[in-house]
Amino acid sequence: MATPHQGLSMSTSRDKILITGAGGMLGSYTDFGIQTTRDTLNVEDLAQVRVVFAKHKPSVIFHFAAATNLVECEKDPPGTYRANAVGTYNVALAAREVGAKLVYVSTSAVFDGKKEAPYVENDIPNPQNHYGHSKYMGELVVLGMLPDAIVARTCWMFGGGPDKDHKFIANILKQLEKSKIDVIGGKRGSPTYGKDFVETLVDLVEKGERGVFHVGNEGAPTRVDIAREIVKIAGAKTEIVEADAAVFEKQYPGAGARGNESIASTKITLRPWQEALQEYIGTEWKGLIK
Repeated sequence: MATPHQGLSMSTSRDKILITGAGGMLGSYTDFGIQTTRDTLNVEDLAQVRVVFAKHKPSVIFHFAAATNLVECEKDPPGTYRANAVGTYNVALAAREVGAKLVYVSTSAVFDGKKEAPYVENDIPNPQNHYGHSKYMGELVVLGMLPDAIVARTCWMFGGGPDKDHKFIANILKQLEKSKIDVIGGKRGSPTYGKDFVETLVDLVEKGERGVFHVGNEGAPTRVDIAREIVKIAGAKTEIVEADAAVFEKQYPGAGARGNESIASTKITLRPWQEALQEYIGTEWKGLIK
């Protein structure tokens, strides 16, 4: 099995790698290539995508731009499909026109959550919400248009440090002064460190891989497990109390309906999530935890 390498050296010239959505969390771990953000490249605008790709003539594209806030995606289905399905079609079409290899970031939300074990690459997608549907549509577009493409499904991404991490782990870290924190339990997922994720994508490109890959740190914890590991790593005394997932589902219909979200791969192996989480907190949050 392949393992992510250390560093980001690539056989492909770095100035020929174009990254969409580089202003987001994953962009924190790309110190190479042509960095584009929504301000410089709106993937929903096909004409603009074509112009930018024709100008730079990239040989590889890391397509990070996406709508990923689950609650907001369920509130705004049209916007979700424009960003994740239409936007991905535009990127895939322009990639084909310039002959670039496309690496598309997808999600475990393409599955229905009913499987007890982690989902692997050949499990059949069956999305249950707008976010999952929109990302699966992106997968179908990419695989249908670009036989050489890579689809990298991931789950519960974390990273970016205090400036760019606005998700679960950052929320827990910012509340460690409390005596207790209520955390939704039940679901299992695969916490994935953005740094490990990007390094793995680079490794797959270097090796000339293609097809679908599940890219997540090893393990399938609940959010309660993760929160308690954060408390342990930070040396805090906060009590983590498991809350009822049904409360979240009642507040945000459709956003919390899926059960198991964890993934595993039959092709690659990443380090355990606990090890990745410890590095993340110890480096990117060093000195910031009270």
